[in-house]
Formats: sequence, structure tokens, C-alpha cells
Amino acid sequence: MPALRIVLLLRGAVSVLFALSKLAPATLPLALSLSRNGAFALVDGLLGLALAFAVSRSPRYQWLFGLVLADALVRLLIGLVAIAFPDVEGRILGSIAFFGAIITACMALGVFGLFFALRGRSAAPAGPRGGVVPALVVSACTLLLGVGLLFGFGSVDARRLLIGGVALGIGLCLLASGLLSKDPRSIR
Repeated sequence: MPALRIVLLLRGAVSVLFALSKLAPATLPLALSLSRNGAFALVDGLLGLALAFAVSRSPRYQWLFGLVLADALVRLLIGLVAIAFPDVEGRILGSIAFFGAIITACMALGVFGLFFALRGRSAAPAGPRGGVVPALVVSACTLLLGVGLLFGFGSVDARRLLIGGVALGIGLCLLASGLLSKDPRSIR
């Protein structure tokens, strides 16, 4: 089984499991919940780096390398900050800076990803296995997270459901991409 397929399936499964835990009724204190979000972002960022490496080695998906790497680095940074400062939401200034950075990063990554995927469509092979459709879905979910956080998901429960829904959408997209990537020569 090619490395790209394994990483897609693993990252998708981790995202779906995290989403299901977020969509379940909240039972954890806020600081512990943010720490769990940080742990997920850190693991997802590491899997994102593995995906960037796999994409860079595959001629069919090399055009996605920059976008996948930027996404992985943002997730790693969010994870590190959330783990290092689990009570950041309890401090007004820290909360504003943290969520401001997340909103800005999500919106920038989402818009750039949508533009890049639509513009890069001609450079990509035809069909969803070229990475265009997954890049569009993940970019749209990332943009949705940024817009959702900006415009009204102010309560902890609303943010929890938003994050869970976005993680579920991204996870299912990655799982589907991993299951549909049948080309054994995609990683050499």
C-alpha cells in the first residue's frame, strides 16, 4: 500500500475520531478541552507533515505540496500554543490573540487553497485522484471554520460543534481520498 494512501487513511481516521468526540456532549472542563484540541492539532499537524512528504514524492500530487505543508505548519503551531497555554481562553487578551490568529490563518488558508486548487486544476490530472476535489473540500472546510469563528460561534458549545463538524468533513474527505487512491505507483 503506497505511503500516500496510508497517511490519508490515518489522518482521516484521526480526524473522524476527534470529530466524534467533539460532537458528543461536553463533559470536560474548558482548559482540558482546549488541551485535547491542541493534542489533536499537534497530531494532525505531524500527520500533515507526513502527507506533505508523501505528496512531494508523488508526481501526480506535487502541485499540492506548498498548500499541504502550509496547512501542516499552521496546525502544528496551533497545537503547540494550545498545549503550552491550555488556559488561553480564560485570559481576555490571550483569547483574542489566539482566536484572531486561528481565524486569520483558517480564512487565509481556505481562500488560498480554494484559489490554488481552482487555478491548479489544469496542472492536475483529471478526476478526484489528482487531488483537486479533496483540496477544494478541505479548503472550503478550513474557510468555513474561520468564518464560523468570526461570525457568531462565540459560545464554547457552538465552537465545539463547529470544530467537530469541520473535523468530520475533513476526516471523511481524507478517508474517501485514501480509499479512492488506487495507483500503486503514486509513491516511488
